[in-house]
Amino acid sequence: MSIVQTIRGPVESTALGRTLSHEHLTNGVSGMERIPGLLRRDEMVNRCVEALERVREDGIETLIDLTPFDLGRQMWLFEEVAARTTVNVVCATGVYRWVPPIYFGWDEDEIAAHFVREISDGIEGSGIRPGIIKLAWDLEYRLNEGVPGGSPRAQLEKTARAAARAAKATGTPMSCHTRAVDALGTPLLDIFEDEGLDLRAVTIGHSNDTADLDYLESIAGRGAVVGLDRFFSQADDYVAQRGGLALALIKAGFAEQVCLGHDASPAGLWGRWREPNPDCWTLVPEYEVPWLVANGATEDDIETVMRRSIQSTFEAAASMRVKG
Repeated sequence: MSIVQTIRGPVESTALGRTLSHEHLTNGVSGMERIPGLLRRDEMVNRCVEALERVREDGIETLIDLTPFDLGRQMWLFEEVAARTTVNVVCATGVYRWVPPIYFGWDEDEIAAHFVREISDGIEGSGIRPGIIKLAWDLEYRLNEGVPGGSPRAQLEKTARAAARAAKATGTPMSCHTRAVDALGTPLLDIFEDEGLDLRAVTIGHSNDTADLDYLESIAGRGAVVGLDRFFSQADDYVAQRGGLALALIKAGFAEQVCLGHDASPAGLWGRWREPNPDCWTLVPEYEVPWLVANGATEDDIETVMRRSIQSTFEAAASMRVKG
């Protein structure tokens, strides 16, 4: 057992229950709240609360929000949502795909110290503490030109080492947005291993954007969690394809290293409002999980991928801090 920080306060890892591993209350960009007319605050809160209560009806007790500050993290939104829901929401420190220039002049330890401050002291002077560290490696990893040490790839690698050091110092797990078709989980795990991180405390996310089972099994074989956390449709072929990846990993003996989610938001922006969708977090429990059961997964398998895999990640991270 370990303690997990949520926007409503600390809870025991054993109390997390069934968990969606990669979601967002909102997303966009740092500072978007200062753009006149962009955010409808009351509507954002209402949408998030409605979606959380809706997915609670499906047995989901915890949602991991992987929105660091540069993706548009809003503390006022966390505070208001926390007052109106009983669903656990774990929020994040860390960094998104385009490393902010503020980090360019900082070294790994200075960036790590910033992440540690948020984890230890709270975000932006609030009482809310992150329970997880977010990283994002995507197309930018292909860009390896620029001043020495200043290319997008170099900045991504620097922040990855910083995140690993913060994870070890605080006993906090990491979850990574990755471009799975480029197999970016592999170089990330290489860095984490070099930094002495327990890979059981790492989730390599968006992994169901590839059908390369050899790659997915290689991630699980190193001890990390395979985040099958993009799920956007209830179409039969789509459910079968994405559910089939989860089932294959379960049958290969990696159930405790699989977690499920959507990468969805009820109040997502990206520069514009979308139609309200209080069911954005229901596709996994209402479509993927039933498909898995209908195709041979046991109830224990479902408990493992929806509950125990996440719990074990937090507990591995906590143990890592004790060992450090």
